[in-house]
Amino acid sequence: MSICTAPRVCGQHTFTIKDYTFNKGLGVGQFIRSKIFSVGGFEWSIRYYPDGINSKSQQYISLSLELMSKNSQVRAIYAFRLKTMVLVSPWSSVEEPKVFIPESTKRCVSSIEKFVERGYLEASQFLESDHLVIECSIIILKDPLVSASDTTSGIVLPPSDLSKDFKKLLESKTGADVTFSVKGEDFPAHRIVLAARSPVFMAELCGPWREKEALCITVEDMEPTAFKALLQYIYTDNFLPLEGCDDNEKREIVHHLLRAADRYSIERLKLECESFLCMNLDVETVTATLALADQHGCNNLKDACLKYIASPDKMEKVMASEEYDSLKRKFPNLLVEILEVVCKFRKT
Repeated sequence: MSICTAPRVCGQHTFTIKDYTFNKGLGVGQFIRSKIFSVGGFEWSIRYYPDGINSKSQQYISLSLELMSKNSQVRAIYAFRLKTMVLVSPWSSVEEPKVFIPESTKRCVSSIEKFVERGYLEASQFLESDHLVIECSIIILKDPLVSASDTTSGIVLPPSDLSKDFKKLLESKTGADVTFSVKGEDFPAHRIVLAARSPVFMAELCGPWREKEALCITVEDMEPTAFKALLQYIYTDNFLPLEGCDDNEKREIVHHLLRAADRYSIERLKLECESFLCMNLDVETVTATLALADQHGCNNLKDACLKYIASPDKMEKVMASEEYDSLKRKFPNLLVEILEVVCKFRKT
């Protein structure tokens, strides 16, 4: 037997753009280069294009990874994301390894042209105090190594099956000792698993009134789809596969799931819901998301909604929506906060 392995070296670099507003208008194709940094023995830099790398991307921020080392050929995978102290965006990455080949003395550059739309960014929580933090991750792939397999030298461990095993436990219903009835749909589960993941379930299911026989609990004011997603997260720690759902359906499910996460004090799931909604704001639903954030103490999501509504190119459209009229009737206190953010926008 023989084994082929792919040795690799990983590294990250954080590039902070201070005074984001004053760097706009630099021009299409014009960039700001980060300081040179080293990963895997090679020198790199990040190019930041505030007005896009070309005419097709001028409404976006573009990013490039530049190999600064000369006379070097490197095969690498790289990705960018935005981050704050509490939020991170999904990685935007190349789909396959990129080969950086030097052309005489020219440096090799590989770009993600449409990294983030400027209108979205300026209304999001990722622009804090006019600062933008970009994180770059690089994986350098070295030449494959082929070696003989020595079956006596050690055992190669497979990836952990813990989440898969717990998912099978939930789906098989084996040993289930509690059933939740949600709008006529039953969900068998295991009280010890629920109690380990939620202090609310701990109090409800392992308190002094616990019975030996299986419990049946009716859950009010929750959608079956959201409760199913809640159980999947509790058992697997995986957030929202939601295959086959369009963007509106996903957003609606996450609204319900955030309520469930707050209800059962599952804080990590609550933050994941906040992050998803921050990245998926739109004119028709932003006011409903704002009301949801206010009700459940989601300050990051609330700030993102307020900035989105107050942005000059969104305000008029939001005010014309039916959801905005509902917001005025049900949550008049939020109108004051919207007004305050609008005033801040006009001063900048």
